[in-house]
Amino acid sequence: MKKLILSVTALAACSVGTYAQGTINFDGSKNTSASPTATSSGQVFINGVLDTTTDINAELLYSSTANGTFSPVVTLLLSSSASTSSPALNQIISAHGDVTADKGKIYDNSGNSYAIPNIAQGTAAYFIVEGWTGSSSTYPGTGPGTYGATAAFSETLSGGTATPANLGNMPALNLVTTTVVPEPSTLAMAGVGLASMLIFRRRNK
Repeated sequence: MKKLILSVTALAACSVGTYAQGTINFDGSKNTSASPTATSSGQVFINGVLDTTTDINAELLYSSTANGTFSPVVTLLLSSSASTSSPALNQIISAHGDVTADKGKIYDNSGNSYAIPNIAQGTAAYFIVEGWTGSSSTYPGTGPGTYGATAAFSETLSGGTATPANLGNMPALNLVTTTVVPEPSTLAMAGVGLASMLIFRRRNK
């Protein structure tokens, strides 16, 4: 009977170990590629220049598949002064020092390991890193601003006593300044308006 109980306990322990949630650190501090076109070991660039002096807003998102729906792991905001040791997902914490501390390499200074739901340790999950400057609390995505996002990349999740998984496979994060360009119809209307004004002025002379 004792042998049976021990066997069941051991089997349960193996099962928990097998299906334990994997973890990831928002940590690109070991990334070394100084190329804005890097496909792995990527760093942060602003308008093509390696960013060693400007902290940025940044968000790490995850999915179980490369083409799936991505959900936030953690958001680093310049407007936040919050710091936490909690591994809960979808937190907002301070972005200060997230780039300048490691001179061009993105890093979550909280040092947290985040458990990814329903993805076991030793299994790959997919991630995207978004970055932007300014005071916005959300990634702009469109319109004027300086922002950019990586392509989806995979990382094997860690767990237990293993060395925490980091973002070694992250492509370069390129932030590009975008300005609003008037639509052709807007330019055409402006041209018509200007022509009308010129005709009106000539008639009144």
